[in-house]
Amino acid sequence: MDYEVAVIGAGVMGSSAAYYLAKAGRRTILIDQFPLPHTRGSSGGHSRITRQANYGSPALTSIMFDSNKEWHRIAEQAGIDLFRPYPLVCVGPGDSTSAADKLHKMEESIRNSGFEPQILAIEEVNDKYRTSFPSNYKAVVDPSAGVLLADKCIQAFRKLYVNSGGTVLDNWPVTSVIPGDIIEIKGTRGKDIKVKNVVICPGPWLGPFLETLGLKIPVWAEKIGVFYWKIVDAKMPGFTFIDTSDADHHFYALPDVEYPGYMKLCPHVGPMINPNERDKADISGLLRQGREYVANYFPCLESNPSVMESCMYTLTPDEAFILDRHPKHKNIIFAGGFSGSGFKIAPSCGEALARMAMGLDHKLDFSSFNCSRFTQQHVRSRL
Repeated sequence: MDYEVAVIGAGVMGSSAAYYLAKAGRRTILIDQFPLPHTRGSSGGHSRITRQANYGSPALTSIMFDSNKEWHRIAEQAGIDLFRPYPLVCVGPGDSTSAADKLHKMEESIRNSGFEPQILAIEEVNDKYRTSFPSNYKAVVDPSAGVLLADKCIQAFRKLYVNSGGTVLDNWPVTSVIPGDIIEIKGTRGKDIKVKNVVICPGPWLGPFLETLGLKIPVWAEKIGVFYWKIVDAKMPGFTFIDTSDADHHFYALPDVEYPGYMKLCPHVGPMINPNERDKADISGLLRQGREYVANYFPCLESNPSVMESCMYTLTPDEAFILDRHPKHKNIIFAGGFSGSGFKIAPSCGEALARMAMGLDHKLDFSSFNCSRFTQQHVRSRL
């Protein structure tokens, strides 16, 4: 046996899991198919929203709170600044049952996390943040929110991981994982690796990877347009943003952390893709949506984006993530399907994965994120 645990996938989730394993004294190897660092998965880029406002599973509230504390501890230990405080402005049409329910859940989760949400009239929002939302909109502000410096977060995890004795093996595509009491991991370069446990966090490649292990789950990848718009209103303050409107009208935004003077504002949807061929996907429709949205609600920005990039989401039917064991091979553990909103909870998820690999119980409640919630109909609808 070469190592006790192998972690496959060195994005934010895999790097987090590897760190907690090495911190606990487990001989761990962190494997990635690409040379590190890279932007070919879902963890690349410089910025992600972090918040206490939660409109998803109630279990997420404590996970988000725990992760927020851990990010600050990790930043201090690594000696790397990882966080910029910015309020989160959450808006949505108050006459939409779905949007109103999300805003109410956000308000309650902020309060349950020990912070006081701000309830603003939409006129106040438009005046303060230089927006132009219609009169039927409502707003909740999360004062605990901010921006995680994403690339530096992964740098911090890997620094602490290596300092704790962990091994990194990059540019090593895995070709197969052979289950057993001792798991064999085969790759395209060098000798096979043998371990007692494996943690699989391959991001958009999760579905195809698990299929090689005989496990079909309803998870798929989407290509998301990432657009940066020049700020033309000098009075516009820095803030993060989520529109809780339904379907194609769900947008999010971050302040000018990456490109000074340019706001990151993007639709939260995209076309389904093969992650190995993501640039074949046409996102011109997303650009049209973005232009229309900016024209309607963000007069503080130029009407056309100045920089256009892309990233990948990995989604599930209920847009909640998966964190579970293989039903037949209990020493194979995996996570994915974070639906574009998982970065902020990487510390808690990584620690949960590490504890599973060590045979320990979770500190927090992750029971609602296992695969048993999906039916075979869910699986068939995505295959």
